[in-house]
Amino acid sequence: MKSKVLIVDDDISVTDSIADLLREDGFETLQAHTAEDGLDLALTTEPDLALLDIMIPVMGGLELCQEIRRQSDMPIIFVTALGDVDSVVTGLELGADDYLVKPFQPPVLVARVRAHIRRAQRDREPDDILTFADGDFVINIPARQVTILGESVDLTPREFSLLHVLANNAGRVVTVSDLTEQAWGLEEDDPRRNALKPYIHYLRKKVELDPAAPRWIVTARGVGYRFVDD
Repeated sequence: MKSKVLIVDDDISVTDSIADLLREDGFETLQAHTAEDGLDLALTTEPDLALLDIMIPVMGGLELCQEIRRQSDMPIIFVTALGDVDSVVTGLELGADDYLVKPFQPPVLVARVRAHIRRAQRDREPDDILTFADGDFVINIPARQVTILGESVDLTPREFSLLHVLANNAGRVVTVSDLTEQAWGLEEDDPRRNALKPYIHYLRKKVELDPAAPRWIVTARGVGYRFVDD
């Protein structure tokens, strides 16, 4: 199912250009040119994310943001020409998740939309299912199942435990000490910690398209490992 993005701006050419940009990248879009119409669409169609201008009639983008936030936890990004510090701070304090100043680079807008929708979807998922890259990498914790690009990956219990800890800390470096303790229950002086590097090698061979240039499990040299979250 396509993610749905609501675009609210009184400049029709702006909403049209943003809508074209997002549709080319696989999104469904809705457009409104007043704050009141935007609020109605936000509450009746339940989009996955809203892009709001500040200077829109009649109530304005800031109040629209507040009204949406009172009734929904959908991600909100201001896309506006107002780039002064006070405007940015006000927009974020009223409930927006991000703030992008016009003119913007189209790939930046698309990347931010994707990132906020991905995080929101993950927040709504039960903790026992971890999903990354729009569903390309799925870890079902209770079933101890891993699916990558729709294909099931068979991991040993020790491999799965390592992946579970890394994915639960996605985006953060997990030290060798923490990883072996949380995944395998090993104490600081346990010589079995030396097996971590070979097991990371085995795990990469199963989950990476190119284990020599890992996409998911990267090394923080001299510290530990990180599961890439984007």
